Amino acid sequence: MTDTTVPYVEQAPGDILTADAWNDMQRKIHADIEASSQAAAASVTHVANADDAAHLEGKDLAALTAEVTKRVLDDVRGRTGYQQLFKVVKADEPTIIEHGLGTMPLVDLYKLEYFEVACHEDEETRASFATFYLVNREERRVRVPTASGGRRSIDIQPPDGPEIGIPFADMLTRYKVPYTDTTSLDDLETEFWKAFFKAPNDRFNDDQYCHSPWFERCCSEQHSVKRLKDQGDWNDMLFIVQPRKTVNYVDATTPPVRFPQPANVFVQHLDNNRTAVWFKPPTPHDPGDDARARAYINDPSSPVIDPDALSTEGDDVQGRFERELKLMVLLKA
Repeated sequence: MTDTTVPYVEQAPGDILTADAWNDMQRKIHADIEASSQAAAASVTHVANADDAAHLEGKDLAALTAEVTKRVLDDVRGRTGYQQLFKVVKADEPTIIEHGLGTMPLVDLYKLEYFEVACHEDEETRASFATFYLVNREERRVRVPTASGGRRSIDIQPPDGPEIGIPFADMLTRYKVPYTDTTSLDDLETEFWKAFFKAPNDRFNDDQYCHSPWFERCCSEQHSVKRLKDQGDWNDMLFIVQPRKTVNYVDATTPPVRFPQPANVFVQHLDNNRTAVWFKPPTPHDPGDDARARAYINDPSSPVIDPDALSTEGDDVQGRFERELKLMVLLKA
């Protein structure tokens, strides 16, 4: 590859990495990796397996270049001072983020929305609400049983909107989860959640993440990474999270009150390597936007909520929502 002492895009100390500079750097890295790969392939004088000479682990040059580029860019993000954190913030309890960036970073905050999903747990599929969800791209709408003995459908993907979700393979790369062709999806998912909930991310409650019926079936049948790739399912696995930020949001009261989301959140830089985040309760919830808060707080009998989907027994749900806020925190030095 190019001499590492020569930067792809020259930046002076303190400069903000613009979108144009970042895109230019990605293009140059991709071109450099492809050129190096082609040069390495051209230097091979002995081919042990002629039928697969142009492939490595079933990948051709383009696929190998894309995978290496993805890994390089993830490393570049870390080296350029960009961090993406998922945090559970408690009311009036400052969360200290030890980012180690050596300077006071720009901070951007997004509220993590709860969204309705079809979870398969304890040998049954049921309606629930999640913050993180693993699903196959083909599971756009899933039917679940209702308390009355019937069935209803849950839209995993917006019926009339763009697809939501990050390729699961990209998340494995981002969180450096190791695997081989023989690794089962069950083991892979277990190792992913372990890596995802490690510091600097916070540990979320078990009821805030789950997987779909398709994932359950493949996990129980011990599908391997190779089998998933051979069947064309590898690139259809998605990790869904819904971070949202609004400005001058209008709530459902009369007259309407304007407030941003996430609301009542404060950020304070403690020094060049530590930043505190906290919020003042109560947390404003949008009745038409936050389905779990709507079901629990504003209208427990809402017909769109299956009464058996979530239990409030022994849980101060309203108090919990007023004292807790889930955030995606973006830091940029």
